[in-house]
Amino acid sequence: MTARIIDLGELRRDETFPAYAAILAPAVDNPFVLSPAAMRWSDDIHLNRLTDCRQFWQAQKKKLRVKLTELFDTLLKQGYGDDYLAVFGRHPWQCLLYLYYQRQHGGRGLFLLQSPLDQNIYRSLNWEQWFAPQQVLAEHWQALAPRGFTLDQFRARQARLQRFIERIGVAGPAAMAGANENSMTRRFDRWLGRIWRWTLQQDSDLALFPWRQYQQPSLPSVERDLEYPVNQWQYIALLLREDFARLAQLLPRDDSTHVNRICWQITLFNYRRIEVEISFRHPYCPHRDAPDFDTALYQLRYLYDDLMRELCARESDLDLPEAMPFVGWKLDIRERMQLTPQLWDLFGQDVDSVDYRRIQELQNKLPLAFESYRFHASFFPEDSFAPVPIGTPDDEQLESLAWVASAINKPLFFYRDVIPIPCPQRLQKIFLERNSNQWWLDGDALHSIRDYYLLRDRRGRCSWVYRDADGAWFKQGEFS
Repeated sequence: MTARIIDLGELRRDETFPAYAAILAPAVDNPFVLSPAAMRWSDDIHLNRLTDCRQFWQAQKKKLRVKLTELFDTLLKQGYGDDYLAVFGRHPWQCLLYLYYQRQHGGRGLFLLQSPLDQNIYRSLNWEQWFAPQQVLAEHWQALAPRGFTLDQFRARQARLQRFIERIGVAGPAAMAGANENSMTRRFDRWLGRIWRWTLQQDSDLALFPWRQYQQPSLPSVERDLEYPVNQWQYIALLLREDFARLAQLLPRDDSTHVNRICWQITLFNYRRIEVEISFRHPYCPHRDAPDFDTALYQLRYLYDDLMRELCARESDLDLPEAMPFVGWKLDIRERMQLTPQLWDLFGQDVDSVDYRRIQELQNKLPLAFESYRFHASFFPEDSFAPVPIGTPDDEQLESLAWVASAINKPLFFYRDVIPIPCPQRLQKIFLERNSNQWWLDGDALHSIRDYYLLRDRRGRCSWVYRDADGAWFKQGEFS
């Protein structure tokens, strides 16, 4: 059978980024191609949790101007050859079921379980295909030894369920979709009830799923013992910059290793040890950050300030310095992602004038995540925009210029929830506009009308307020 790629365009609008992937390949040299969170399911199958690097892959998709499936397909071929089989979906168990089905039917390539086509095929799975992956699942449960699980009892419950199925004569799990987890648990046991939930539910609930993450290979770390205590950030930063240079020397210089988490183990002047952790929003390459390592130092500075505030508040009754001195620390890479060095050249040169790498570096430096919004066609301010994933294209059917022009008399600061205020009788009010929104959908069109004013108080501060059809007043924003 020839390789087949399902286009992400087949997703419904309410679908999200796939959370997991199950990959079948003859040899798995690098299970961390797609994510630092990976699990070995069997000799030739492993799982990846993609949510750990969702923003990174969405940014690469936008940067390279390719479909997500095209990007993943190329990476998987680079890592495993043309003979791989991969299923992407919401839950690892659903990915495994569909992977077993496609292997049985000789499938090759990349399948997106959230697409309507593959959903229809998934609903046609028979009982033999549903029971087959449970053998390995039971072995994982036996190895983890969760409370209440015994292999013999589980197999006995499976046999009981099989006899029940033969008696009622249903073709597959989809034919019993009316049964829920509670009914399966009462009739059989909690383990089969949980498998039933994983099979049919549209969520990523991992309760009782035997996720056994790959142990990361030995990762480099650097340690520093100070000859004298240091408590000023400018001096700590100089030493940390040297340590990051040492850490970068211990990593491959081919852009293959990207760091997701770094642990900073600090030894205080009283020899108390504290651990803080940097979690990068996008995989971080120390070589690209050299020689200043500003991205890492920005994150460490935020952690340092938070730690000092916490320690001073906790031990305020003691006579301690405002910034507690350090006598040593250790930088330890806890999680990394092994990207193919050819990733940046797979699709040729960038065709976009936007420097996405600089944007990712900026996101790694900032203490808060970026937010992206898009216009909606609405005259009510609270409905006129909505958050969207970063990189989402503009709605071509929306004339955004007209809506931007309508915002000229609106403030920059906007309250998420309007604030009721008393009638401003003795304050200066300047009428701005009257608007309404979709009045034809309301039984009472008058209640959709709002009169907006600029309200100036005695100190000259200007607020954005409106009066509704009932004469009630509300504050919705502030002018600078």
